[in-house]
Amino acid sequence: MILRVTLGLIIYLLVIALYFVVHDYGVVFYKTHMGGFTARGVAIGGTAELTFYFFIFVNIVVFVMPTLVAKIVPIVLMVAIVLFYFLPENPVRAMAYSGLTFSMSILALVTRLIVDRQMPQRKIYSNS
Repeated sequence: MILRVTLGLIIYLLVIALYFVVHDYGVVFYKTHMGGFTARGVAIGGTAELTFYFFIFVNIVVFVMPTLVAKIVPIVLMVAIVLFYFLPENPVRAMAYSGLTFSMSILALVTRLIVDRQMPQRKIYSNS
């Protein structure tokens, strides 16, 4: 049991680190191909950082949820909140951040499910 939780925690931590890499690559890609951001200021930059913290919080909640349906609901709510916040003023950021948070959360969830299925199950035998 401790091994399952530890491996799950490692998976989620790796996906959080991967979020940084994908986010930074996406920003560089966008600036290279589109010439920079049109919306400027501290507020929109702070929102990107708050989106990351929200992503971490939701994935902590998903990590402790017992069933698959209970894990999917917070992820969908997170995406809906991100879309609600960015739309209609920042449609590109809305698509980018909702897609990033959704894909990274699903990646962590699916990877953890695959690792859990690969681990041997303990069988408890009863004499009664």
